[in-house]
Amino acid sequence: MTTDNKLLTRITSLEDKLDFVVSALQRKRDTTKYLTAQDIEAEFGIDQRTVLNRSNLHPSNPRFIPSMKISGKGRRKYFERKVIDRLLKPVSRR
Repeated sequence: MTTDNKLLTRITSLEDKLDFVVSALQRKRDTTKYLTAQDIEAEFGIDQRTVLNRSNLHPSNPRFIPSMKISGKGRRKYFERKVIDRLLKPVSRR
């Protein structure tokens, strides 16, 4: 492979990566009010078992994540998006 071919290969690889990043940034964010643990894992990268385990803690525990069950939807727990956003928002420490 010549230097020109290597350079062209690298350029096309970088273009593909940039296209992927731009398409991800342009994707419209889901704005549903309630999320499941699987949705939280997909959107925020937090393991769904962590979210579910913390929803079982006592409400006085600082790591508690409030959840709710919607009747007619089975055993699935739902989490309010604004609560998850608030919990994951960086906090400045003084």
